[in-house]
Amino acid sequence: MKLFKLSILGKTGKAKRLVALLFLFSFCLYGQVALATTYVTVQPYGIKFNYEAGYSNDALTISDYSGETITSPEWAYGCSPDSFAYIMGQSDRNIQVQFSSNCSSMHLIINLTVTSGTGIGTVCNHFEANYTALDWITLELDGNISGSVGRHNFTWQWSVYAIPNDDAYCSATSTNSTSHTYYTLLAVPQAPMDEPWSSVLDYACDWASGQTTEYYIISSITEGAYDNIGKEYYGGDSHAVLPNFNLTGFFADDWADCRDMSAVVQIFSNALGAQSIQVRRIDGQFVYKLILPIGKYNWTSGTWNFHQVGYYSNVFDACLQLDQSSPRIPINEQINGSYKNDLFDSGYWTPNNATAYTYVY
Repeated sequence: MKLFKLSILGKTGKAKRLVALLFLFSFCLYGQVALATTYVTVQPYGIKFNYEAGYSNDALTISDYSGETITSPEWAYGCSPDSFAYIMGQSDRNIQVQFSSNCSSMHLIINLTVTSGTGIGTVCNHFEANYTALDWITLELDGNISGSVGRHNFTWQWSVYAIPNDDAYCSATSTNSTSHTYYTLLAVPQAPMDEPWSSVLDYACDWASGQTTEYYIISSITEGAYDNIGKEYYGGDSHAVLPNFNLTGFFADDWADCRDMSAVVQIFSNALGAQSIQVRRIDGQFVYKLILPIGKYNWTSGTWNFHQVGYYSNVFDACLQLDQSSPRIPINEQINGSYKNDLFDSGYWTPNNATAYTYVY
């Protein structure tokens, strides 16, 4: 203390005042730390993407892998997250979030950035006054989402600066990360897949990734279904007796017939928003030329009582390949043109009117 007094005496009046102010500041800072030694912490506790009726400002309503409606919050602390979906290029996107905290009341400044993947937007300096822990906040997202069909993964970083209303806490910034999966669809999903199953979207969005038109989506789904759905042709039974499609049974089994594969082309396209896709049955009996049925390794010929295809003004057949010399999956072929020429050998060939599946379970 003696040395301190001597140093003060050796200074000018201005220097004395500066030292006194520094001493007072140090005293006040020590007093604050003594009163508030706990820093406020904040972390996301729930995130809603589809939180209101319609889809003008938020995500679409979709179902889980078994066809049960996914309810919000799609992301919850400590739980496996659910996926969600938007129409490609959707401009207005809001989310709702709730935060947990060790402090019950505070002011928040929220920043949200995408640190990996293809995100759905960001938030810059959103101020929320007098926030109560676990209340829901609506956040408007900036930026764009993909303008084509796809399945996307991304990670958000949440940076939240909290100013507590309780003197027992100190202001602090909390940083946390959340990871999400979402789909972008061509348009509003169509019945009977107007609440698309995520199991359907996983396939359809991968097969049609990057597409922006109905025609190319249907073409991609036809090709993807034949190549990658993991079924082997079996003509003795079906999961898809019009107008119903037992999609649960189809996913569970390792086989499919022509009706199943025509239903896949229609239903999976409906899930992405395609409206005009149907199915069309060709009655026989007829002998068919060499084909490579789905899941088979050897070309074969035989006799069918009928055959059924996806139909979008022309044939989209995910059940087989034609023409062993130059194999192709029939896409956009006239039913009585090249398609018939390379499939039909002899017998009766009677195309019925196009129709559609109306119920999926």
